[in-house]
Amino acid sequence: MLQSVDQFLTKNESIIHDKPSLVSAHQQLQGINADIFELNQKQSISTTTETVVKGNQKKEMIQLIMKVTGAMAAHAASTDDVKLKMTATVSEWELKNMRENDLVIKVKFIYDAALPLAAALASWGVTQADLDSLSTDFAEFKQKTPDIRNMRVQSTQATATLKDKIDEGRALLNDKIDPMMLPFKTLNPAFYGEYHSTRSVVGRSAEHKSKDTTGGDTTPTVTE
Repeated sequence: MLQSVDQFLTKNESIIHDKPSLVSAHQQLQGINADIFELNQKQSISTTTETVVKGNQKKEMIQLIMKVTGAMAAHAASTDDVKLKMTATVSEWELKNMRENDLVIKVKFIYDAALPLAAALASWGVTQADLDSLSTDFAEFKQKTPDIRNMRVQSTQATATLKDKIDEGRALLNDKIDPMMLPFKTLNPAFYGEYHSTRSVVGRSAEHKSKDTTGGDTTPTVTE
């Protein structure tokens, strides 16, 4: 409704231009609609893509860990390094089922143990690029969780704020714009009739939708 009234008044600016209070109310309505559009964008943010990316990143990181720990185990066996062998002993199943924070800690622990052995691990198929990727992977993976959580918080907050902003727009229509349009009922009946139709048609459409989806909520809803 709010956008429909905004479009109607914009189309008829030449008729209302000499009514400063009405022009000001229209400008307020435009500002409210701009805020609603921005809030709709935030509300519609989906974390699905980020979650999928995070899942793929986890799989790739685990595969890289298994490659590095395999080389570490081989080097430990060739040098009789019992401590390194224990560090390198980790299963793919264990990594997949770790809590995210524990996984990040584990990856960092393995990376720190492998880094000083880069030259020795190269003979077992692990390159410096592999170690660099492991460092980047666990840092990015660590950041994904708070990023996704923040996106969800923003979407939830936007939903609450959006309702308040729509209520503000409806109050502006009911308390300001509707009364200031009443004189046009005499001054310009055609203009007023079109405005009244814009308000009532949109309102009836919203009410009809509400009845269909709520089983009899004759309270009109606003469609933006």
